[in-house]
Amino acid sequence: MKKKVLNKVFLSQINKIAHSSKLFTHLKKFNKDYSNFDIFIDDFEIFLADKIDIPSKDLSSKDRIFEGIILRLDYLLEYKNLVIKIYLESQKNPKYFLTINKYLTKYFKNYLKSPLEYTTAYAIYIYAFNIWIEDTNEMDKTMAAIGNSFEGFNKIKTFLNHK
Repeated sequence: MKKKVLNKVFLSQINKIAHSSKLFTHLKKFNKDYSNFDIFIDDFEIFLADKIDIPSKDLSSKDRIFEGIILRLDYLLEYKNLVIKIYLESQKNPKYFLTINKYLTKYFKNYLKSPLEYTTAYAIYIYAFNIWIEDTNEMDKTMAAIGNSFEGFNKIKTFLNHK
């Protein structure tokens, strides 16, 4: 029997039940390998990687970081319940967090040039993600948090340059 591939229809269905006890049963029915939640997270991140655009090379480093974070979080809105469930499960099982981390790092390295840029992007993303969880679909608070993060990084950079 051929393994089923994640698709928008299935993800939309499980997004609706992400916080119910039915989630893991539905995942396993769709693909027996998903009894291992880590395999589902892998497939979900691969699905996302094919869908999320990367920022234009014409943008400044700061704008590329901002745009990249917003592009990812904006796409995740469609599956917000599921994304939050994955996040909650990763707090219980560090292995899931490591899987997510692998794909986030790959996403940022795909369009940023230096370790400083993708480390900055990753740090801001983690902060922005935690704001995004409680934000509306317009993501006003999330965008403000990202902007404030850049200001914070600039203050740290200025402080370090004066030493």
